[in-house]
Amino acid sequence: MAAGAKLVAVVGAGHVEGIKKRIREDHSRALPAISTFPPVSSAFKSLGWAIPALIVGALIVIGIQKGSTAAGANLLYWILANGIPSALGAMLAWAHPLTIASAFAAAPVTSLTPVIGAGYVTAFVQVMVRPPVVREFETVTEDMASFTGWWRNKLLRVFLAFLLPGLGSMIGTWIGGVKILSSLMHP
Repeated sequence: MAAGAKLVAVVGAGHVEGIKKRIREDHSRALPAISTFPPVSSAFKSLGWAIPALIVGALIVIGIQKGSTAAGANLLYWILANGIPSALGAMLAWAHPLTIASAFAAAPVTSLTPVIGAGYVTAFVQVMVRPPVVREFETVTEDMASFTGWWRNKLLRVFLAFLLPGLGSMIGTWIGGVKILSSLMHP
């Protein structure tokens, strides 16, 4: 807001004194503190790459110990275990067929990186093939209040196309990971 501009707000009488007190406070010290992002710990970064490293490492070891056929079978299991639940999630979202295909294709790859998830890919594809219109932004709160509104409103469907394939991919990562690791442990 520009200096000297007026702002009108309606607040409850019980809040007026507290608001006046906050306005009079010196906020120059607080603003930099809330404007900076704390650094991500190296332990957290390492943990994010641990599962992908474990899966890829297990596939390599399986290939060395049991041969390329066993490694290929485990890789195929990984692709299907990630792709199918993610695609099912996109289907539950009533996503566009290209979004469903992108869920199947993206999940096995995005499960191996903590940087991007399958939901990011599917939401992007859904927005590109069925973009929401202004009316849906205007009715989003009403549509959000009803179960069917989530599927009727294209903006909310983008959210579903983000959430449900990502959830499916997460389930698939655990299913595929357990299978690959158990294959590594058992001769």
